[in-house]
Amino acid sequence: MSTTYDQVSVIKLATVTYDGRCSSHTVLFEDGSKKMLGVILPCDETVRAYEFETHTSERMEIISGECEVKISGEEEYSYYREGQAFLVAGDSRFSLRTDQIVQYICHLEG
Repeated sequence: MSTTYDQVSVIKLATVTYDGRCSSHTVLFEDGSKKMLGVILPCDETVRAYEFETHTSERMEIISGECEVKISGEEEYSYYREGQAFLVAGDSRFSLRTDQIVQYICHLEG
């Protein structure tokens, strides 16, 4: 598995949410596709779970750490760790909770 992306552009300004606990950079590819590379800090008593909204369908690939995710419409959280991914439909939402740093690639599918 490659650890780098070549021949890309990166939007300089990060998307930062939850007072800096979640941040990501958008990577633009020559074919017009986009990905976001991000970091999520552990949950605690201040933030018990992160809530995210999607505008397009997304495949979230965990590249380090582990977390539990509940996608809109699901009853229970599911466990994901490094090397695994989950899909979220466009115009939807998901909750994520973790007790460690999670790094991810968000593959914007739409």
